[in-house]
Amino acid sequence: MMKRNLQLWLSYIVILLPIGYGIVNYTALPAKMAIHFNLDNQPNGMAAKSLVVFGFPVMMMVFQLICVGVTRLNANHKGPAPRFERMIIWIVPVLSGVIYTTTISYGLGHQLDIWRIAISLIAFIFMAIGNYLPTISANQYTQLHRGGQAIRPMIWRRVRYWLGYTLVGGGILLLLSIATTPWISVSLMGIIVVALFITSLYGTLVHS
Repeated sequence: MMKRNLQLWLSYIVILLPIGYGIVNYTALPAKMAIHFNLDNQPNGMAAKSLVVFGFPVMMMVFQLICVGVTRLNANHKGPAPRFERMIIWIVPVLSGVIYTTTISYGLGHQLDIWRIAISLIAFIFMAIGNYLPTISANQYTQLHRGGQAIRPMIWRRVRYWLGYTLVGGGILLLLSIATTPWISVSLMGIIVVALFITSLYGTLVHS
């Protein structure tokens, strides 16, 4: 418990640390900053500088609180999955750090390949989740589908590895896809999502 709490506090620090980068370069940033991009790396969404520099980390802190809170509630009611919980703690800080520094760097005029950065980030998250997913028990999986009957442990052992392999393999393919075109990456993500849905549906329908 103490180790998990320490990791949690460290995750908040990691989320807030990049603010220093924004503050140091605040005067050099444009009044309106790009926060969303299309597949051609062209900005199609803007926000005020102050909102990006100070508001984004606060928003991610709130998001982290929600994620950690939901994870702990699940652990209290459905049983702990320590390795998976530790991984969940660090997803938001990693996302926050990469998105924040990328946004500030782009605002400073640095030439960045936004879609390749985004796809790489998604790929690593897929691989991280896929690596830890097999540590979730059949009971925990069943509780994620409220109202359903218990899934047989033997079926869940099969399903969780299918899900894990799909996420890890999909993450590797996404990384390889950054050498191609954005549309290939987007199509690949669609295929991965469909494969995950089908596998998850199979696990939900095959009950004891």
